[in-house]
Amino acid sequence: MATAPFSLDEEEQPRKRNLLPLLLILLVLLLASGGAAGWWFFLRDAGESPAPATPVAKNDPAPAAPEAAPKPQVADKLRMLSMRKVHQYYVDNETVGKVFVIDGVVVNGFDTPKALIAVEAAIYDKNKKPLAVKRQLAGTQLSLFQLQVVREKDMEAFLTNKVDIVTANTNVQPGAEVPFMILFYPPSKEQSQAFADTIKEFGLRIVDVQDASAVTGF
Repeated sequence: MATAPFSLDEEEQPRKRNLLPLLLILLVLLLASGGAAGWWFFLRDAGESPAPATPVAKNDPAPAAPEAAPKPQVADKLRMLSMRKVHQYYVDNETVGKVFVIDGVVVNGFDTPKALIAVEAAIYDKNKKPLAVKRQLAGTQLSLFQLQVVREKDMEAFLTNKVDIVTANTNVQPGAEVPFMILFYPPSKEQSQAFADTIKEFGLRIVDVQDASAVTGF
């Protein structure tokens, strides 16, 4: 009985000495396999795009900074806009005399909403020399009665009214149209007939447009 504890110790000690190296080897193997897995995941993630907003393909050069990207050509910006119902005529205004009027509508042929469509008109003499050039944001038109009785500065205030422009020209849907009107005035009422006789031709074009989603705080 006195040797029983000793005998048990003698049998148990070798087990402890034999198991310890095995445990150390297993621990080293686990750490090594875990490190290898982590390194594999790291390398796999490093080869993917950093973010959906800035995709970069493997082995491709980084994209240029936004400031370096070429701006869209004006012609490309305007290519799906067209003018319809264009008229040119004179109206006898009570205070100004003969006012040369150009009006019509711009149609949005793009498949996205557009905004702040601008048109430009020019009038020419018989030698095709420009007498005046005027740029106007689309969105408003005056009635015939207004053209006849309203003063020049008030007509211009109507045509540049921001409320009307915001309503009609900041969310022009695909296929929709926005009206415009451009007025040319004689130097004075007394010279209005001579002014009218001088105008032999006129030109009209669309000069600018914005994406509706990009227009804020107008």
